[in-house]
Amino acid sequence: MDEKEIRLAECFLAVFPELSTDEVTKACSTSVQSWDSVAGVTLLAVVEEEFGISIEVEDLARFDSFKGILSYLQEAGRRRQRSSDANVL
Repeated sequence: MDEKEIRLAECFLAVFPELSTDEVTKACSTSVQSWDSVAGVTLLAVVEEEFGISIEVEDLARFDSFKGILSYLQEAGRRRQRSSDANVL
């Protein structure tokens, strides 16, 4: 696991403490019994706080699994990097 995955796993474990580390990486809203709307909003808030981001409404559909959120975070990191690189030029 890279640093981003580890931090995201910690977010999941804070919201879903019943999961093992292995289960976290496979977690999705349909496989985790305790993943209801309240848990989803809580997870969203924890991820925003941990990664210092604000998630747009149109991106919320991607927040239904560990893999979906990780993909979102990786893409957001690439966008920030490109933006930062463009500002240097």
